[in-house]
Amino acid sequence: MRSQQEQLYAAYHDPVLYERENDVLFAHSWVNTGSASRMAGPGDAIPVTVAGLPLILLRDENWCIRGFHNVCRHRGARVLRAPCQGEKLLHCAYHGWAYGMDGGLRGTPHWKTGDRSAPADFDPQHYGLEPVRVAVWLDQVFVNIDGKAPKFEQFVAPLTSRWQSYDLSRFSLGQQRTLTADANWKFVIENYLDTYHLPMVHPQLGDVAAARRFTDVNIDDTVFGICYTTGAADKPKSSGQHLRQFDRLSDAQQVSQDILALYPNTLIELQPRHMMMVAIEPDGPARCTEHLNFYFIDEDATDPKLADERQRTAEAWCEIMNQDIEVLEDLQAAAHSPTASRASDISPVWEQGTAAFRSRVARALLDQE
Repeated sequence: MRSQQEQLYAAYHDPVLYERENDVLFAHSWVNTGSASRMAGPGDAIPVTVAGLPLILLRDENWCIRGFHNVCRHRGARVLRAPCQGEKLLHCAYHGWAYGMDGGLRGTPHWKTGDRSAPADFDPQHYGLEPVRVAVWLDQVFVNIDGKAPKFEQFVAPLTSRWQSYDLSRFSLGQQRTLTADANWKFVIENYLDTYHLPMVHPQLGDVAAARRFTDVNIDDTVFGICYTTGAADKPKSSGQHLRQFDRLSDAQQVSQDILALYPNTLIELQPRHMMMVAIEPDGPARCTEHLNFYFIDEDATDPKLADERQRTAEAWCEIMNQDIEVLEDLQAAAHSPTASRASDISPVWEQGTAAFRSRVARALLDQE
């Protein structure tokens, strides 16, 4: 019988516990699927997987983002195999059933009650694609599978309250990147929150003294992380000094940098000139994809004269994230060792964000939420 500590460490590599995470963690949470820009216009649709389940995200004719289970209502085949653009209908390749962008069933070839090829009581109004809850916030598309998570506005309230001095509506997407790591998704989040490794792995970010200039930001068991009190001022190479910044910020906010995780799978960096949002997409217990999205203020997101500034911001972050990948893969390679579960206690200085995130995941896995 595994001890509680051993069970929690097994969640970094055990396929059974990965499936449990899907059932008791991801299915009950608001999960970030990435940028809405992948569905740029009406009729654009993409297949995604959340909590191990196939879903469709699409933009309807009213420009609204919708979500549905990617399951045909005839025999349960996947409807959408690959991204598409400008479609009016989505067709299941198996038997040709067709669905509108509102999810409604629009066509059932050779399946009619009139000639008895369909059951006598068949009503197409009852067999549309099954919807899932969707919310779009700061261009990120969040999905709740079981429909029982708190209202999305309540879910993100800790951040909207913290950032009320920032007019977040002014942000627009300016850069995107995608990285993959042969590591469990939780390692990626814990590493992002870890300040202890910075002088060793990211020397370009400064010395130990710079790494210690932070305050903990752990709010409502939903937001975990830190605020670098001089982060925006300490890192000019990555802060885009020619980019405009928000006005109406306090003196502290004008030089600070939030490094946060929004439970369960969103990473955020916010400073006065830009914001990065990262959706972590698990792919089994030992692999994940990081979808990086960079947002800039007003026309700075598209101004050709600032293209180099936007690219430098994105590349500076990609350099940091790429430096982490080898470490993440070291963690994954040793995760199955019993020694890993006998690691030292977490630092009360360096690792409180990691500790808070781990505690939240542990409660979900142990059915204590």
